[in-house]
Amino acid sequence: QVIARTLAQKRDIIIMPALVVWERLIVAGDDLRLLSTITFLLRLFQVSILIYIAANFLTFEHRPEVFILTGCVADEDVYRMWHNSAIAGCFFTMAYSVVGALIEIIIFIISGRGTPTETEARRRLVPVCKFNFFMLTIRVMGFVFALVCLVLTEKFCTCARHNMHLLPESITQGHFEPCPISNREWYVVLRVVIFTFACDAVFPALTLIFILRQSIYRCYRRIRPKKERNVEDVQRSWEVKCKRCCECSSLMTCYMCGGQKLTAGSYADVAIALTDFFADDGLDTVPSDIAAAMICLVNLQKQKQIDCKNDLLKEGGIFAKDRRLATRLWKQLVAFDPTVIAKQETANPPAMKNNAVDIELGLNVHVNEHSNSNGDESLSWKSQSSNEEEKEELTENGTGYLEQLASTSSLQPTDTELELLRQKILAGDDVNSRLDFRLVHKQSSISFVPTVSPVLSPQSPFDCLVLREGSRYCAVALASYSWMMFLWTNKCTGACRLTGDSIVHPRCSCCHSYDNIVGDNFCGWKQATILKSLDIRESDILYANFRNDVGVNPYLIIRDEAWKTIVITIRGTLSFEDMISDVTISPKSLYEIGKQFGFDGEGEFCHSGMLAGAKWIYDDLERHKILDEAMAANPGFGLRITGHSLGAGVAAMLGRLLKKQYPSLYCLCFSPPGCVFSERTARESKDYACSYVLHNDIVPRLSYESLSNLRNDLIEMIARIKVPKHKVFDSVCTPRTEKSLSSLPDRLLHGKEEIPESRFYTDFEDFKMRQSQRQAERDGLNVKMTVPGRILHMVRTSADLSHTPCNCLVSCAKCCIRPCTERKKYKLRWTDAEDLSEIYISETMMFDHFPYNVAHALDVAAESYGIAGQANCVHERDQLENILEGAKKDS
Repeated sequence: QVIARTLAQKRDIIIMPALVVWERLIVAGDDLRLLSTITFLLRLFQVSILIYIAANFLTFEHRPEVFILTGCVADEDVYRMWHNSAIAGCFFTMAYSVVGALIEIIIFIISGRGTPTETEARRRLVPVCKFNFFMLTIRVMGFVFALVCLVLTEKFCTCARHNMHLLPESITQGHFEPCPISNREWYVVLRVVIFTFACDAVFPALTLIFILRQSIYRCYRRIRPKKERNVEDVQRSWEVKCKRCCECSSLMTCYMCGGQKLTAGSYADVAIALTDFFADDGLDTVPSDIAAAMICLVNLQKQKQIDCKNDLLKEGGIFAKDRRLATRLWKQLVAFDPTVIAKQETANPPAMKNNAVDIELGLNVHVNEHSNSNGDESLSWKSQSSNEEEKEELTENGTGYLEQLASTSSLQPTDTELELLRQKILAGDDVNSRLDFRLVHKQSSISFVPTVSPVLSPQSPFDCLVLREGSRYCAVALASYSWMMFLWTNKCTGACRLTGDSIVHPRCSCCHSYDNIVGDNFCGWKQATILKSLDIRESDILYANFRNDVGVNPYLIIRDEAWKTIVITIRGTLSFEDMISDVTISPKSLYEIGKQFGFDGEGEFCHSGMLAGAKWIYDDLERHKILDEAMAANPGFGLRITGHSLGAGVAAMLGRLLKKQYPSLYCLCFSPPGCVFSERTARESKDYACSYVLHNDIVPRLSYESLSNLRNDLIEMIARIKVPKHKVFDSVCTPRTEKSLSSLPDRLLHGKEEIPESRFYTDFEDFKMRQSQRQAERDGLNVKMTVPGRILHMVRTSADLSHTPCNCLVSCAKCCIRPCTERKKYKLRWTDAEDLSEIYISETMMFDHFPYNVAHALDVAAESYGIAGQANCVHERDQLENILEGAKKDS
């Protein structure tokens, strides 16, 4: 039974994706194609150089008497032995290189067979690799022999050259070279051969050492078996790994990104999250499997999106299959055509009068109609305007009235009208700017559904006000990253500007002391960066606390004289302490916090790290009475709370804590994480918060649920791949057209119902079952978290990613020689949190989170709307507050 069990375990290991040569390696058998190609080229290079060396040895005029008369060798037999050994070693090495090249060809061919999980076709790869490791002895011997030959050759030739005066003139007449090494070209070539032999021997030797280490460890565990680990042991293991990773990273960055304040207890919550997400997975995967799965998932997402679009446009497609969806699309899109509005006005004039609302409230009606179609609780908005002249002005200048009319119309579209809508979409009409496709994840399947979102209107005061404030205060959020972000975005001149400012306006801590500046560095660069970035006076910085720790976020309080506001801006993730706060993803109940701050927090949750950061800032404000004094000293000023990334989530929570004390505050959250609030609290935060999301930014889509779906999708992609892995990587180099993308996943992947049986897929099903059990055991992980407030989505309409931060002097020169003139790059639309519930893989998903790019996108959008640089007047600020307050009362 023991023998049978051992054989079964061995068989199971062999069929897993990772390559097993005595021990499990970190590469798979189908990863060796690239390595074998490089080694094959190295072998050819060695052969060509050895042929050159052998030709030099054979054609050179050898004179043994030279070495004998100079005393470098004892007699001619010694010289002949040295000469013949060198030639024999050269030819032997050539033969070895040729045989090695043939072995690499065999490895290349076998490695290209099978799929990541179907490894039967690569079974012969293991004995070939073992034979290749046995040849390591020959490699080492060849390296040593070549090294000895080089040393002896240099010794004999140097000796002969230095003792040339001892030779008779009959030998030294004419052009005379004692040995080939006097030729400089040959001298360099010989050292290149030595280097190639070193590379040929060192890397396989390191692999063999790794295998021996694993074997020794396994033998040790047979003598002293390792006890079975429980969940606590796994968590402690993750704590140790996180601690070592942060310590090494902190040392490598010279503690510029923090890390010196982290303690062993700082990693506890992180270890719990990582244990739930990764521990005891029982899956045998290698990094290249994940990379191939990512490529397949990208192609599959694009294919599903293209199929949804084609199904929407073709006859007998979505319009014919889903009448409810078609009706909603007709109401929200075709009704924007003035001719259609005129028809409806003639048919039912009373309905229009009864449904007249402000343009801002009409926007919300549209969003609620969209939510209502998905089963969400709808909100009924009442008319806030009793002034008929105001209604006429909104009808003439804005689209919100027409949109509300479309959403509330009781008339149903006819087949002819639905066909008109399909033709308008097919013709690429302006209605396409409102049409989008939402990624949904149902029953472990990826699909897209068409959605309609209201586009920001230049005639809407509310839209322009939100866009203008976003453009203004995103620069403040960007400045909170202090000197590191300033140097990153101004690589060519940033250091010179800050150094010059330090000389002209010295702010070093030894010379000056600022009561309102806490935690600045020795040179005072953090304060200087804020002044330079925002072009404000020192007196406008009311308070700045740059201290940073887990749950302690740096923040600023700034007086904006031009816009008559007090601004609290909270820095995003920039240090290892901030990363710990980010990963502390477990939801925290708001019940006690709600009782303390006067809101209903029963059954509601917030991100633990962000709640801790908001509570610390609130306590710091109360301790020093900073905000109270600032608002009292500046009567008539509004209050804005801003932040980017982690700072955006903290800002939304801080706004909830301060809402009762300052009812007119407003939060502007730039690229907030997708796991800030639970659903009801996020819906209530629309009264005081707005989130700005750039294109495919991954962070607003991050939640435990979306990450779990992404993890499961990637693992499933590995099981679904039906071609060799190298063909998956080759597909990246193929031209990407809509036609090729629509058929590419079918060439690379099995259908979801056609996944072949394998040990890997069985382990994956068991893994999903264990993860479901863990989620059931931890009730907090079942809470659905989402983005706070209203969501303004900036969708890039151009593939040219211009105006990116300069990464080098070449980029700076390129921008100067050929500056980008494209300005209208984004369409701005109000979107729903459901549109950001899943992770959409794209090339720009990390790029779109960079704060500089968010700020630039808002500047470009504000300029395209003709509102760039316009300052808010008190009337406009009050108008925003009145709109939000009226919406809250009527909901």
